[in-house]
Amino acid sequence: MRCLVSLLLPWLLGALLGPAAQAGAWARAPGEVFLSFSSNLQADADTLASGLADASRYDSLYLEVGLGRRLTFGAEYGQGEFTREAMAFLRYTLTPPDARWQVAFDLGAGRREVDQLGERDLLRAGLSLGHGFARDAPGWPGWSGRGRAEGWMALDAVAVQDTTLDTMRWKAEATLGLTLATGHALMLQLLAEEWPGNDVSYGINPSVVFRLGDRSNVELGMRATFAGQEAYGLELGIWHRF
Repeated sequence: MRCLVSLLLPWLLGALLGPAAQAGAWARAPGEVFLSFSSNLQADADTLASGLADASRYDSLYLEVGLGRRLTFGAEYGQGEFTREAMAFLRYTLTPPDARWQVAFDLGAGRREVDQLGERDLLRAGLSLGHGFARDAPGWPGWSGRGRAEGWMALDAVAVQDTTLDTMRWKAEATLGLTLATGHALMLQLLAEEWPGNDVSYGINPSVVFRLGDRSNVELGMRATFAGQEAYGLELGIWHRF
């Protein structure tokens, strides 16, 4: 798995550098391809006080391909200091493209590798809700649509079953996005997550998404996680749609 990623990562980064985040409940158009790369640095307050050199880093790649008939194929790969995880899934959007509320579910399978502990087989099930909106804005400068606030709301939940250890983890994420007249966007994400043997952790992730042409975006954000110990970090994301 490491060899495959070492070969693909430079090519994917080149492609990403050459709108919209992952589609969630919205089905990709037939033939549309979306790629993203993100990197997160995170540490507790004491570690951050001495700099980012000792912060933990997690990198991820994400792919979506529109198959038509409201089907979207997705794949993701994540890598931390001691772990690597790959997952592929198929999402079906239940609602028509012009519906105000979008609803989708997905099923997938993958594998997780942990240093010194070997590999584990995974199964995934997810549910996504989405809603786009445009309404009168309260006179704030910069909003798109000539006095209209345009944006989206989304709720994504996923459960992952480790079939090797017979354990379950889950994650839920709520997103609010607002589009500016420049094409840039503001995003706020709230998340909750539970891993086997650990308490539920909560997080907040505000970010700014900069538009680079018609098909590329760069996301810069901050992240705070609250569990047994508070942790803070930075996030960089690069998106490209073909």
